Amino acid sequence: MNEAVIAYVQNQIAQSKARLTAYAQNSTGKLYPKRNAFIRIEKYIKDFLKGEEEPRWIIVPGLRGVGKTTILAQSYLEFVDISLDSLHILYVSIDEVKNILNATLKDVIEAYEQILGVSFEKLEKPILLLIDEVQYDEQWAAVLKSLYDRSKKVCVICSGSSAVSLQSNPDVIRRAVFEKLYPMSFCEFQMIHRNLYQIKDLKKDLKQALYFSNNAEEAHARLKLLQPKVLSYWAKVDKFDVQKYLDIGTLPFALRHPNQAQVYESINLLLDKIILHDIQTLGKFSAETLSYIKRLLYIMAETVDILSIEKLTKILPLDRLTIASIFDVLTKAEMLIKVQAHGSNMSRTTQPAKYYFMTPAIRLVLLSITGSVGTTLTRQGRLLEDVAALHFYREFIVPGVAGLTYDASSGGADFILEVGGSRQLTIEIGTGSKSSTQVKSTMDKIKCNYGIVISSDPLLLLKEENILKVPLPYFLLI
Repeated sequence: MNEAVIAYVQNQIAQSKARLTAYAQNSTGKLYPKRNAFIRIEKYIKDFLKGEEEPRWIIVPGLRGVGKTTILAQSYLEFVDISLDSLHILYVSIDEVKNILNATLKDVIEAYEQILGVSFEKLEKPILLLIDEVQYDEQWAAVLKSLYDRSKKVCVICSGSSAVSLQSNPDVIRRAVFEKLYPMSFCEFQMIHRNLYQIKDLKKDLKQALYFSNNAEEAHARLKLLQPKVLSYWAKVDKFDVQKYLDIGTLPFALRHPNQAQVYESINLLLDKIILHDIQTLGKFSAETLSYIKRLLYIMAETVDILSIEKLTKILPLDRLTIASIFDVLTKAEMLIKVQAHGSNMSRTTQPAKYYFMTPAIRLVLLSITGSVGTTLTRQGRLLEDVAALHFYREFIVPGVAGLTYDASSGGADFILEVGGSRQLTIEIGTGSKSSTQVKSTMDKIKCNYGIVISSDPLLLLKEENILKVPLPYFLLI
C-alpha cells in the first residue's frame, strides 16, 4: 500500500471540515444558501441513512465553475458530526490525487478501506464518499461500480466536468442517478449574491402560464394574475443586478472575486482547462487543432450572424470534418448549446445550426480579450440570448419535455419551442423595445399555439396576432 496515499486520506479525514467550510461560505464567513440541486442530493443522502438501498450512487455533471465543489462541500458539512462521524464521511478531489500524488481513485478506495480497518463488504455503519473531479481517473466508472456492488452500506456522490464521459458508461447508467448542475439562474444568483429568495411556487406558476396556455390571451390573463408577486420580488432587486447577472452572475465562483479583472482572468483560465483537458479527453484532437479551438470561440463570440462550417473553413486552416468535430465536442463538453434549424431532417442537415454559450460569462470574456465588446445594447443582446438558450436547455431540453429549433429563413424568430410533439411556441428575445415582426413572420409559415416576445416592453397582449409581449423581469424568474 502506498504510504503517501494513506497519509493523504488520513489528512482528508482530519482536515476536510475546515477546508470545505471555505468553499461553502462567502468572504464574510457567511454560509452560502443552498441551491435546488443540493436539496435533491440532500434527500438522497437522508434516504440512504434511513436505510433505503437505492439510489446510493449520485453523479453531478456540469461545466467547470458552476459550483459542483460547493455542492459537495455543503453535503459534507450538512452531515459530518451530525449524522456521520468524520471517519465515515470522506471528501477527495481526484485532480489532487492524480496530479499531486500520481495515484488513482482505486488507490484512495483501498487506502480508505485500510484506515477503516474493515472490508466494505463487512461494514456495519454507513459510509458517505464525496468524490470531486472524478473524470481525472479514466477507470473511475469501473472502480465505483465495483465498490457499489461490494457494499450497500456505501453512498457515493461524485462530480465531474465532462458530462458525456460521465454519462456514457452502460454500467453507470444502470446504477447511478444524475443530478446535472447548470450555470445559475437569475433567482439562484439573487439567492447567493443578495440572500433574496424567490416567492414560493412563483417560478412554477410563471412557467405554466407562459408556456402551457392554450393561446396568447389565456397566457396574458394568467400572467396578469401573477403580476403582484412579480412586482413584489423585483421591488427588492438592485437595479444593476440584471447586468451583473448577464455579465458574470451565472458562475457562482465569479461572485467571490473583488474586481472584474480577476473574474475575467479566472474565466479565461477555466476556458483553457476545458480545452486542454476536457475537450482533449472527449475528442483526441492534435495539439495543433487544440490551438485553434480558442480562436474558433473568439470568432463565435464576435459574430452576430449564423456561422456555417463552410465560412469557418475559409477563416481557419481546418477542414470541414475537423470543425464539425470541434463543434460536436464543445457541445458535449457543455460549453455550447446547439440549436438546429426548424423543419424536416433534410432542413436540419442542410441549414447551419446556431450555437449559444452555456454561460454568457464565457462570451463576455472572449469579447473583452478581443476588444470587441461593441455597444452596450449589442453586447447585452448577445448575452441575453445565451441566457435564454440556457433557460430552454435547463427547463425543457435536458428533462426531455421539448425540442428547440430556430427559424432559418430571413427575418425568422430566435427560437421555436416544440413541447411534447403537440405544441409549438415561437419566441423572440431582445433588449430594449422589440417589435413582434420576427415572431409574426415565423408564425405565418409555421403553425404555432402562440408567439412570445420577451423584451423591455410592458406585459401586453396582441390579440389579433395571437402574440404575447412579456417583460424580461417575468422571464428571468422562471
